Amino acid sequence: MAENPSFSECEELFRKYEIPLTEDQYRKFCRYADMMVDEKRHQNITAIREQREIWVRHFLDSAYISLYMPQFGRLLDIGTGGGIPGIPLAILNPEYEVTLLDSEINKIRFCQEVVFELGLNCTPVSTRAEEYSRLLPVRESFDIVTSRAMASGSMLLELSLPFVKRKGLFLALKGRNFDEEREAIERVSPLLGGSKPDFVHYEIEGEEKNLVLIDKPDLTPFSYPRRFAKIKRKPL
Repeated sequence: MAENPSFSECEELFRKYEIPLTEDQYRKFCRYADMMVDEKRHQNITAIREQREIWVRHFLDSAYISLYMPQFGRLLDIGTGGGIPGIPLAILNPEYEVTLLDSEINKIRFCQEVVFELGLNCTPVSTRAEEYSRLLPVRESFDIVTSRAMASGSMLLELSLPFVKRKGLFLALKGRNFDEEREAIERVSPLLGGSKPDFVHYEIEGEEKNLVLIDKPDLTPFSYPRRFAKIKRKPL
């Protein structure tokens, strides 16, 4: 197995983007990276094979969005897969109460192993987002909702914004090919209680990225989200 980069390398990498990294956080990230690489023998939770690349493309990419987040609160990561960005955010922000949501049970089992191994303040949940958001103790209860590469445009918002409490924040990580107009986020957001979105364009180690930020001044109508088949067949 390849080795993780040294603490000094990782601390310097994070500091370059104004993100502090402690030695304890570094050790947790290293163990997480090792577990991700090892898990590839059982399921595909990442296409990346080397720990060094995991540090940049998963850990730093996730950590960067914490620059736009409040210092504490309840956080939900929708479509978390192998725990990105939720687990890195939990490592860096132990004061967060993090829920990791994915419909694939095997991915959530992996997240459970990581959470137990690292002693994180996380609750992995395996169910569909459109069903989970119908539970009254869950609906509109999160200060922060994040997602990376789960869905596009109106589908993503319809599945995500019902979880965000009033005056909460939704953050979606998007790649370099993100098209604001095609994904119709600005048009759909107010239908679901969201504000006009802010779009942040930035680079992580030479790779172009986009971040969508949506405040939520109003409640989401209870008619949303619709059943997934209808969301897919007739997007907002």
